[in-house]
Amino acid sequence: MRIAMVHSSFAIRGGAEQYVRDLTGALRGRGHDVEVFSRDSAHADLADRAVHTRVSDRLGGRSNALRKAFTHLGDVADPTGLSLSDIRDFAPDLVHVHNWQGLGALPLARLARAYPICHTVHDYALADPNNALGNRGRSTALDAALQLRSAWLVGRFRRVTLLWPAERTREIVERHVPAARSLPGRVVPLAVPEEGPPPVWRRGHTSTFLFLGALSPHKGVDLMLDAWRSAAALAPPGARLLVAGDGPLRDLLAATAREVPSVRPLGFLDAAGKQAALQEAGWLLFPSQWAENFPISCVETLRAGRPIIASTVARPPMASDGALLTFDGREDLVAVLRRAMTMPPQEYDRMAGVAAADGRALSWDTHVSAIERVYAEVAADAVGKPPAGPDASRR
Repeated sequence: MRIAMVHSSFAIRGGAEQYVRDLTGALRGRGHDVEVFSRDSAHADLADRAVHTRVSDRLGGRSNALRKAFTHLGDVADPTGLSLSDIRDFAPDLVHVHNWQGLGALPLARLARAYPICHTVHDYALADPNNALGNRGRSTALDAALQLRSAWLVGRFRRVTLLWPAERTREIVERHVPAARSLPGRVVPLAVPEEGPPPVWRRGHTSTFLFLGALSPHKGVDLMLDAWRSAAALAPPGARLLVAGDGPLRDLLAATAREVPSVRPLGFLDAAGKQAALQEAGWLLFPSQWAENFPISCVETLRAGRPIIASTVARPPMASDGALLTFDGREDLVAVLRRAMTMPPQEYDRMAGVAAADGRALSWDTHVSAIERVYAEVAADAVGKPPAGPDASRR
C-alpha cells in the first residue's frame, strides 16, 4: 500500500513526532511504500517532502504571538496549508494525518475528498486551539466561540476516520464537542517500538524518581520542583529526582539543581538514554496540569515495569489503578513523594508487577498490525464512493 504520512511540522522532538517516524519505519519494513509530507522545520528529515506554507513563510521575522495567531487562523481560514499538488505525484492509496494544526482544516478536507484518510488524535485540537483544553471554562463568551469553531471543524472532518489512542480521549473530546460523536472512528491504543532484544529490567529504586518530557509549565515542572524541595528535606539518604527533557523551564531546573543536590538534570535523551534512566529510577513522575492524551513516556515506563505518580487530571489511560499513585496539588504531591520513598518492598513490588503487565499489553507489533487493518478497512470503505467536490477531480 502507498501511504502518505502528513504531519504539520517537526519543530520539536516530541511523542507525536517520534511516533510518525517510528510508524513510517515499521510500515516500510512490512513492505509498504510510505512518504512523509511536512512543513520544513527544525527536526525535519532530508527525505521528507516539503508542503506549502505560504503565510508561515511570510511571517518569518514576526513575533511568536503573531505567528501563533495566524496558525490558529489557519485552522479555519486556510491562509496556510497543504495542497493536493503536494502529494499528487506520489498517488497514495491512503493518507494518514497526524498533527494538522499549522496546515489547516480546509486542506485536510480537500485531502479527504480526494483520498481515503485517517487521523491519529494526538491532542485535543478539535476542542481547543491550544490542544490541551486550557481555554475551556474561562468565560461563557469564549466557550461559545470555541463551540462554533469545533462545530465548523467537525464538518471538515466528516470524511476522516479518527484513530483515538484511548476511549477516555474520545470521551473527553465528545463531552466538549458533542457533534464529534457523528465522526467515524476507532480506538487504536498507541505503543512504542523496542530496539534490539528486550532489556532485562532491574528492580526499581523506590527513592529515585524520573521525569521525562518537555520542561514547560503545563507539564507541571515548576510544581514538581517546588514539591521536591519539601519532600527531599525529609527524604531517605540517596533520594534523587532525575529530570530528562528540554524546554522553557530549563533555567529554573538548573537553578533548582544548584540549590538542591538531589535534583539531577539529564537533558534531552535518546532511546538508549531513556532506557538507562529508567534502569536507575523506581518511579515516573508525571505531574502534567492538562488532560493528557496517551503519553508515550508512560508507555515506556510501563514497559520497564515502573509504576507512575501522576496528577489526577493527567491520569494516563493505559495504566491500571494498581500501577498508579495520583495527587491533586502541591501538598498532596509532597505527601505522595514521601509515601513512595518509604514504601515497603512488598507493596512496591506489587505495583511494579501491575505496571509490567500493563506494559506487556502495549506491543508495538500488535499496534502496527492494528494500523494496517484500519488502513485496509478505510480504503475498502472508500471503494465505490464518488469523489466529492472539484478538488477531487484534479487527483
